[in-house]
Amino acid sequence: MVRLYINNAYMSMQNRMIVKTPSGKDTYLIVGKWGRARDALSLYAMNGDRLVEAKQTVLSIFPKFDFYVDNQKLGTVKKIPGFQGLKQPYYLFSDLNWFISGNFVEQQYVVRHHAEVIMRVEKHYSFQGDFYALEIEKEEYAPVCCVLAVIIDHYSSEKDSIWQQYKKEKYSLSFMHPFIFSKSSK
Repeated sequence: MVRLYINNAYMSMQNRMIVKTPSGKDTYLIVGKWGRARDALSLYAMNGDRLVEAKQTVLSIFPKFDFYVDNQKLGTVKKIPGFQGLKQPYYLFSDLNWFISGNFVEQQYVVRHHAEVIMRVEKHYSFQGDFYALEIEKEEYAPVCCVLAVIIDHYSSEKDSIWQQYKKEKYSLSFMHPFIFSKSSK
């Protein structure tokens, strides 16, 4: 199992994102933008090799992204409304037969292939900022899972706008939160 972290602030601002290990080692670099048709995200190894690219093909509240590895199409990720419409959406990753579901308001979700868990994502809070913790079952899935986590975060239904995040930071008493907190009740 692989555990990786992505800083939430960089995900929201669409800056370069560095994916880190629990020990703080830089593992991957994610660059690009999303939210408009033909936008793309690329994930690079720290040596500069591009490992994954996700290109947005449909711009809507139910977007689609084509994933490429070594310029070969891996599959398409699409957001689908749930039984309660926008409140409980889910994602499908065609060709890999991955199903992504969970509580997108609480920003906790699971990627599955049939009954097998591929990845768990959970938001954590810390005095150093908000992070997404990715728990990936197989190391070879890590590059694709990192890009998938960024895309799903972008389309989270209750995500704060950049202005709301700024206001929280401006009036935050962050010195009172020296420990990592998690929204989950495990």
